[in-house]
Amino acid sequence: MAKIEPGTSALLVLDYQNYGLDPNGYWAQHAPGLLERAAAPIARTERALATARSVGLPVIHVGQAWREGHPDVNPGEPWQVAAKEAGRTVEGTWGVEFFPPVAPLREELAVYKRCISALTGTDLDRLLRIRGIMTLVLVGGATNGAVEGTARQAADMGYRVIVIEDCCFAMSDEEHGHSCKYALSWIGSVIGVDEFIASLGATA
Repeated sequence: MAKIEPGTSALLVLDYQNYGLDPNGYWAQHAPGLLERAAAPIARTERALATARSVGLPVIHVGQAWREGHPDVNPGEPWQVAAKEAGRTVEGTWGVEFFPPVAPLREELAVYKRCISALTGTDLDRLLRIRGIMTLVLVGGATNGAVEGTARQAADMGYRVIVIEDCCFAMSDEEHGHSCKYALSWIGSVIGVDEFIASLGATA
């Protein structure tokens, strides 16, 4: 894989928020085994973040949040309807805050989205292009949700897409594996965190 250039690349951390990753969050109560499955990807994401920061690779954090009362959900999307019915993922609440071990530093950009893709209805594309960033390195969850959705749209918009497979997770290992093998590998490069670190000329 070609070297990742910090000047034209960015690390996107997708949906690493309290509602999905904290033991007191929504999904800890409704998706048994999810936190155990996410533990190793989170630890590897910490490595990826430390390396990115050490070499000056920009980091952008993307979260999911709806307005109070969920007036902005799409009634035709079952997963959004389910979020509204559960009353979860609302702006200004603890659940949508970024998970502390991988939370933004003061100087890092943060973007909140209403959809699956980080590029739909946000100013992310503008933030990237005014910085000359055309390579996106993606980590986060769910692999077959925010990661794949963002990767598909980014590739269609002309970005080079790289996914750090072992820094991502899904509701099941099968969903994660299927997304990496049959979708993301067609869209861009699927690599491991060690390869990401090496591509930056770093060791960690």
